[in-house]
Amino acid sequence: MSASRSDIEVNSTQSSEQIDLQAKEKSSSPNPEQSSEDSEEQAPLPTLLQCVLVKHVNHDELARRWVEFYMASHTYALVTLMEFLMEASGSLYKIPKDTAMPFPYEDILLQSSRHFRGASTYPMITRTAAVFGSRIVVFLEALLKAVHDIPIPLYNMFLEEVTGFVMTSSESSIRPFRHTSTMVGLKLMTLLPDLTSVDNDLLKKLWLRMFNCLFVNRHRDVVDDIRLLCIFELGVWFSKYPKCQLEPESLRYFFEALPDSSSLVRQCVLANISWLSHQEDLRPICLTMGREFRQLFMNLSVERESEIAEESLRILIDFHRSSPDILDEEDCKLIEEIILFANRGVAQAAAEFFVLRRRETEGAPFSQKIRHLLQFFIERCQHDHAGYLVDSFFDNCDMVTDWESIIKMLMEEQLPALSQAESSALIEILTKGVSQAVTGEIPQGRYTKDLKREPKAGAHEKATRLLAPVLPQLLRKYVDRPDDLANLLKLPQHFCHDYFRETNNRGQLEELMDEMDNLMFHQTSSRVLRSGAYTLSILYRMESSNLHIRQILNSAVTNYKIALRTWQEMYGLVTSASSSDSSKTSKSRSRRLLITLRLLSALYAHFNLSFGRLTESILSSLKRVVRERDMGRNSLPAEVVSLYLAAGYFSLSWDLNTFKKEALNNSNMEDSCAALKKHFEDYLFVTFGQVVNDNMPLAYGCLSFICDLFVLYGYHLLDNPHPLVRSLAYAPSVNEVEILDNFVLRHHFQRSPADLMNESFFPQLHDLRRSLSSYCKLVAFNVIPPMRAARIYQYYEKYYDPFGDVLRCSMELTIKVNAIHYGMTVFHTGLLLYKKIMDDNGGNSVRAAGSPEFLELISLATRLAETLSSHPYRNRNAMITLHKAGIMYAKESVPDQPTAAPKNLLFLRVMQMFVPQLLKQDKVKILELLQTIEQPALPSCNREEWEPLEGYRSALGASGRRGRSDVVVTT
Repeated sequence: MSASRSDIEVNSTQSSEQIDLQAKEKSSSPNPEQSSEDSEEQAPLPTLLQCVLVKHVNHDELARRWVEFYMASHTYALVTLMEFLMEASGSLYKIPKDTAMPFPYEDILLQSSRHFRGASTYPMITRTAAVFGSRIVVFLEALLKAVHDIPIPLYNMFLEEVTGFVMTSSESSIRPFRHTSTMVGLKLMTLLPDLTSVDNDLLKKLWLRMFNCLFVNRHRDVVDDIRLLCIFELGVWFSKYPKCQLEPESLRYFFEALPDSSSLVRQCVLANISWLSHQEDLRPICLTMGREFRQLFMNLSVERESEIAEESLRILIDFHRSSPDILDEEDCKLIEEIILFANRGVAQAAAEFFVLRRRETEGAPFSQKIRHLLQFFIERCQHDHAGYLVDSFFDNCDMVTDWESIIKMLMEEQLPALSQAESSALIEILTKGVSQAVTGEIPQGRYTKDLKREPKAGAHEKATRLLAPVLPQLLRKYVDRPDDLANLLKLPQHFCHDYFRETNNRGQLEELMDEMDNLMFHQTSSRVLRSGAYTLSILYRMESSNLHIRQILNSAVTNYKIALRTWQEMYGLVTSASSSDSSKTSKSRSRRLLITLRLLSALYAHFNLSFGRLTESILSSLKRVVRERDMGRNSLPAEVVSLYLAAGYFSLSWDLNTFKKEALNNSNMEDSCAALKKHFEDYLFVTFGQVVNDNMPLAYGCLSFICDLFVLYGYHLLDNPHPLVRSLAYAPSVNEVEILDNFVLRHHFQRSPADLMNESFFPQLHDLRRSLSSYCKLVAFNVIPPMRAARIYQYYEKYYDPFGDVLRCSMELTIKVNAIHYGMTVFHTGLLLYKKIMDDNGGNSVRAAGSPEFLELISLATRLAETLSSHPYRNRNAMITLHKAGIMYAKESVPDQPTAAPKNLLFLRVMQMFVPQLLKQDKVKILELLQTIEQPALPSCNREEWEPLEGYRSALGASGRRGRSDVVVTT
């Protein structure tokens, strides 16, 4: 494929504006028969192409007049058509009037290549290319109709000459000729059978010759748009099967194009295969080829571009429905694992496949059907992914929302009996299913487009009606299994409070409260206590539960104070009122303090316990236990330090809230303000000490609490009307931010992603994710400049599995705060890696472009672009800022030689990944800015160095036709 593998640079000594598609009608119509002498005396007449492109022109009339001209002057009329094609390619060449048949096609093209209007742009890649192409096609259709009734010899000559020149041009090594001629030729192939008898042997031979030249030779062209044209028209031809010139075996071209490098081509291929495989005549051959190209479909099913992955997966599922043997057992397992992928559409397609494979159980009892799902949960699903599992089946499988059957299985003995793992999985499915149905929220980290997050109709009432009567019994049944208990305790968070206002149901609330009271003071699992505390905060909204919950809070505070005092007495920190406790061992006192502190910390997260005046005591105890730990005297379990850190954070949070409320009605708050500042500074001193000294694992929690306090005590306090509240606003110093930055970089991105995702590392990964989330809040809430996050976001692609959802959530919040700042943040994120790549390659852009690191940068850019795909109008300023910054950076890098490309022109390859997210009218503005980077039209130019500019320019033009964000807004 010599012609398609290298594009000869087009030189030009002139430049002009591109053809105006909205040109005004000329006052006089072109007269093809006018003599050359008259032409010299009058102003130049519009060319045939210019006439075709005039808005509202009558193409049928234009074609009729051309045919009249052709009948009068065959040779010159055909010359005008060749000039038409050359001008459509961007060349202004005029064929000499004395040119005679047979036409020297190659010589004409050679001369034409020296008369291009621009060095690297032509109509087919401009923003108006779609309109440009459609008007040419309309004219060609009118022309073919007009010539159909002329004498056969003249008709045959017309076809031979026009198609001959088009085919020769399509073989040109000059991209504008090749691209435009391929488009014209393929459209001719589409139009000819509809306008001419299919029994015409000459037409069949001509069509097949054009197919071999235009399609077969060009469907693997180096230019994406040319390959896309070929695949698209192939689909059009097969849509008329069997009334087309192609044999079913030609469907192979679709399947062979599955691994194409262009996502647009892959999308077109899959769309055609999906449609054609449902046509009765073509389905057998599609199934046969689907079996042959099975692995390519499997590869596309895990494609980063979710639309491609989902379409490929659905085709595989459709093939499997007709031919189960098309996939082996290993393939089926791999597809089912996609249920846990982050993209919702892909995951739901995999869930449909899961159900399809087990369709023999459709009439079986619920307990039998769901065991397959429980087994999958146990074997392949970690608890953090339970929400993903439920969401995947939520809209297409009733099992996860059949709560009545699930409750029955949990309450009654089953045959065979449920294993502990199965019942735990069932409880988790129940909890996640109720939560999603009532709230409408999909799991954190799972993304989709155009999802309306709405509660399921009637879910609130249904969940309450089914669960409220039996939940106390379930809590008692699974009281010895903390993880199951923690999940069950989440269910009342989704109860309908009106249900308990009915007289017959009040007893159910009292029974639930009694059971929760018992659990909170007898359970020692932190997870159970945290879950129960949050549920109590939800139930507290019902007035009838207030008294009972306040009693729980008072008891928890009292128990903690007693446990703290007895522990202090042991070390002589306070004077003992009696000697009755002297028999208690040090171990029992320490354990008692630990247990009461767990409950206090869990409740403090959701309730203001300032009535107990705990802040001073908690901070003093915190400093004491940290000091003893640092000195190697571990008189208390290490967990106590973590609990005191959490309790200290909650104290400062609630104290700020209380101070703001009291300041509204009390101006004499100076002492309280001073105390709050002192407590804040003391807490920061302790927590920063742990972070600086890398005291693991406490440092992770400390970083989280520091970041969260910086948000709470942030600049928003400056908007408060009370001066003392405004004085509490805290701006972190540069040194403090540097400490946090370096800690995150030092501890979150040193291990390989594979190590972080190892099941044995799961507890540490939880700490890492939590601390990273807190750090990201500083960026999302504008506590620190968003551009500082570029140092973190540079790892978004590499560490997507362990941290991708956390970083993406941060990015989405940052866009909402300041879209322009986010655009610059994305720019600097790419720039960090780009500069390192260039340094590693000695500043050689050609060598850098071929490095594995640059491919990773392109992958990062693609991943970052996904964060800007939704809400194109909201993200508009971010996109404009990003592209302008990228262009200016590339432009301002001065080349060493006058004909050399700017040193950082390669960075435009990164910017190209963000083109589909631009609005249509913004592409025009960016393209105008890009034109300020001028490529010298000299033979000494290194084409390879200038390719990023050409690719970026082409993408801006092409994406204006097919971009995902082709939305026009009124400005």
